[in-house]
Amino acid sequence: MAGHMSESSARASTHRPTLRALLDQMLEATMAKDKAAVLATFAPDAVFTDPHYPNPEMRGLDDIAAGLDWGFLGMERFGFTVVGSFMSEDGNSGAIEMDCEHVLASGRTLTFPQVFVAGMEEGLLVRVRAYEPYGPGGVAMAAIRVQNWLLRLRRKTAGGGRS
Repeated sequence: MAGHMSESSARASTHRPTLRALLDQMLEATMAKDKAAVLATFAPDAVFTDPHYPNPEMRGLDDIAAGLDWGFLGMERFGFTVVGSFMSEDGNSGAIEMDCEHVLASGRTLTFPQVFVAGMEEGLLVRVRAYEPYGPGGVAMAAIRVQNWLLRLRRKTAGGGRS
């Protein structure tokens, strides 16, 4: 009948996970260091962005797998506690807020809040972007500090020349 879903289509659409369930599945698999299970939550052309990784913008399953290899090697234990979530009306995009407690391979514990903003299509993650409440490290942070220093110097010089 026109306008009605077939029984198999209706069944398929009801078996798709919600975005929140998919994100929970990804986090659980990450904490278990189960690379195959993490990758199973992502679409083949997904983009995963996280400034903690050597390649902060991972495009496609191969890049994401390489990022996971790096993360699993350097981390003794991942810990994610979801403290809030916000989903769009259509359920295809949203955010989860987490308290993270990770233990590095060296034994050092890292605790910090983090937010993942994500989108899904056809039951798979197509984008996940991580946000932390601190600035970038490394060369990016050095460049920011130099820019801030130059700005202060210019202001001081401009202010010192006035009568």
